[in-house]
Amino acid sequence: MRYLYILAGLITFGIGTVTIWVPGIPTTPFYLLTAFFWGRSSERLHSWLINNKHYKTYIHEGIYQRKLSQRGRIVIYLVTAAMMSIPFFTSGKLWLQITLVLASLSQIISMEGFYRGWWMNNWFLVKEDDEAKKPCHYDTAF
Repeated sequence: MRYLYILAGLITFGIGTVTIWVPGIPTTPFYLLTAFFWGRSSERLHSWLINNKHYKTYIHEGIYQRKLSQRGRIVIYLVTAAMMSIPFFTSGKLWLQITLVLASLSQIISMEGFYRGWWMNNWFLVKEDDEAKKPCHYDTAF
């Protein structure tokens, strides 16, 4: 089973790393899956992942410390809108166009709510004191 977790972690890490440069595909879920798989398979792989610069940027700082800047969020919104505009203008289906607009609005509202502290206040936020005491405390959820 250990080797299946390692293999699944390699696959999700590879996909997550590629999606950094592919607009419209999220990176975070793939890195979270990688943390889950490698956390179950090998302490060495798990340690390597949480010390990886991409993981630190997109997961630890972006989610656990809420350090994604307003400019970074705007770039995400614009890239998402650009990707959604392709089916919006080419499909000609009203139900799809409405769904795409609602999906974009829900993304903006949920991300702004998360980063501005309107909701999910205590779900991921890490205090600096807690971080010094337990460096991998957020991994216990897996």
